[in-house]
Amino acid sequence: MILTKMKSYGKTISGWRLLFQLPFHLWEHVWKILLEKKFAKFEEIFHQKPNIVNSLRGIYDRTLLMTAVNDDRFDVFVHLMKYPQDFSLVSKQGYNVLHFVGWYGKVRPLEMFDQQTIEKLIDGRDEENNTPLYVAAFFNNHDVIRWLLAKGADHELKNKFGQRPDEMDECDDVTKEIFRSFRLS
Repeated sequence: MILTKMKSYGKTISGWRLLFQLPFHLWEHVWKILLEKKFAKFEEIFHQKPNIVNSLRGIYDRTLLMTAVNDDRFDVFVHLMKYPQDFSLVSKQGYNVLHFVGWYGKVRPLEMFDQQTIEKLIDGRDEENNTPLYVAAFFNNHDVIRWLLAKGADHELKNKFGQRPDEMDECDDVTKEIFRSFRLS
C-alpha cells in the first residue's frame, strides 16, 4: 500500500489505496517526475517511449493529462499539452478530460484547448450519459458552466435518468439561473 492523496467530490482527503495494476510503479515514477517539475527528465522518457503520454494510465484508468486536471496541477497540464494527446481517451467511468474540468471547476485548462478539440469533447458522454456540462452543473462550478455554454455545450442533452444538467437536486440557485439566462439569450 502507498499513502496517497485522493479527491472525493472536489475535496482532498487522506486515504489509502491498493495498487493492483502491474505498470502502476511506472505511473507513480513518471507522475512524481512531473510533480517535481523535472520536465527535462520527462522529455527523456518521452523520447524512449513516445506514446507514454497517452498509454500510461493511473488510478481509474486516468491519463496523465486527466490526473493533472484532477489534482489541479496546471503547471503539469501546460507541460503535457506540449506533447501529442489522444483526446478520445476516457477514464474507467467514461470521463474525457473536460469531465474532469467540470468536476474540479477550473477554467484555465479549458482555455488551452483548440476549437476542434473542444468540439470533439464538449458533449462527450460518460457511463451514465453525463456530459462535461452535466458534471459542472452537479458540482455547481459556475465559471466552467458559463465557459462550456459559451463554447456550444448542448444544455438540452439528458443523462440516463432523463435529466438535463440543470434539473438535478444538487444544482444551486446560481447554477439554475445561469441556465435560465442562457436559454433566454
